[in-house]
Amino acid sequence: MDQYQHLCRIAGKTWGINKNIRRLLYKTVLERTLCHGAATWGHNMTSRLQKKLDSIQRLFLLYITGAYRTTPIAALQVATGLQPLHLKIQQEATYARVARAISS
Repeated sequence: MDQYQHLCRIAGKTWGINKNIRRLLYKTVLERTLCHGAATWGHNMTSRLQKKLDSIQRLFLLYITGAYRTTPIAALQVATGLQPLHLKIQQEATYARVARAISS
């Protein structure tokens, strides 16, 4: 949540960095932070963990788009062109598993 607060400080909804840069910051900072270590835990995705990831992603997507807080997360994901975090983490875990299999 610290990352969310830092983003809020540097970009208000009507001033500061534009939506494209907000999206870039999300992809390069938040996604990379949450995907760190996905090779070890990404395949054990529970519904509870999925809901937690959705709630984290939702905050950032609302901030990126400036949409109403009642906007469904699926609509926010489509509007920003970002896939759900649990799918991104599972994808990272699969890539890591394949890379490990190839290298050994």
